[in-house]
Amino acid sequence: MKYKYSVDDNNQLMIKPPEKGRPVAASGKFSLGQYNRLIYWLNEPAPWRREYGLAPKIVFKGKWQLNSNYDLELILNEAKDQCKGDRLAIKGEIISTDSDTLVFEIKSIDKQGLSHMQLLKLSGIWQADEHNRLSFAVEKKALPDMLTLEGIWQINQNQQIIYDYEKTNLKRKTKTAHSLIFKGFWQINRSHRLTYILERSSGSRFDFRVQIESPNLYPKTGVVKYRLGIGLIGKKAPGDRIICLYGTWKFSRKLGLVFQMDYGQGQVQSLEFGTELSLTQRDKVTFALKNETGERLGINITFTHKFLKQNEAEAFLRLREVLQRESAIETGIRIPF
Repeated sequence: MKYKYSVDDNNQLMIKPPEKGRPVAASGKFSLGQYNRLIYWLNEPAPWRREYGLAPKIVFKGKWQLNSNYDLELILNEAKDQCKGDRLAIKGEIISTDSDTLVFEIKSIDKQGLSHMQLLKLSGIWQADEHNRLSFAVEKKALPDMLTLEGIWQINQNQQIIYDYEKTNLKRKTKTAHSLIFKGFWQINRSHRLTYILERSSGSRFDFRVQIESPNLYPKTGVVKYRLGIGLIGKKAPGDRIICLYGTWKFSRKLGLVFQMDYGQGQVQSLEFGTELSLTQRDKVTFALKNETGERLGINITFTHKFLKQNEAEAFLRLREVLQRESAIETGIRIPF
């Protein structure tokens, strides 16, 4: 027997049994089962459930998505007790994106007018899609469902990714602003790729397709700039953004380069690079950055002798020793990790 399902403005399940004229509100609460399957636990007496032929627990099969108002929706699949295409739109707010989860807070009001707060914690991984948008792959038994944040993300003062969005309250006709902060740290380990690793995560990371904006850098400025496009819903062209990573350039013990980034609250992370150096002018040395496998990253750091003497005296002395005993400087000197 197939039922028609929907969710009312109080986040209560609406049920329309076959051959019944109007849907009825069923008191209960939502929860998530294995593989993020949506469950509704009926809080109705046994005679009521027998009248409508319902068990205490209703398990739904469908596909998760975020609607245009950032509410959580399940689009139902065809099944013996549910109709394909029915939408269960659960009203609420995303309150957390930590540790490979998306936590959705909902408020429901029962038939007695009592309010209840609940958390639906979807498990999965955060990733970037082909348009550099932030997406959450909801864990499923088969293929994951993709929840995509359609707008443009930015970087806050602590070099963390932040996503701002608005929700509309249809009853009150008001809009409220919300922000999601993705805590993590940056990696530069491939050319034309910029990676953001989420902290306390086993698999969530954003791999963005980018172009280096300023391939030739000087250590005094301490900023690396990338240009990327972020796809926008309803628009043909992506929204271009310049992403700036701020830090301090240091030498490692092996004359590799380290970029130290401050993420606020005393948290400093270092990016370490292999290098290949060459003398461009008498008083300048240029380091081409390389990753762990020896691939060039398209970034060159140029140091003047004056800067090295004043700020990296020890590195300058070691570098001078290397240059004095190297006979083929013009071909470049590889500095290993």
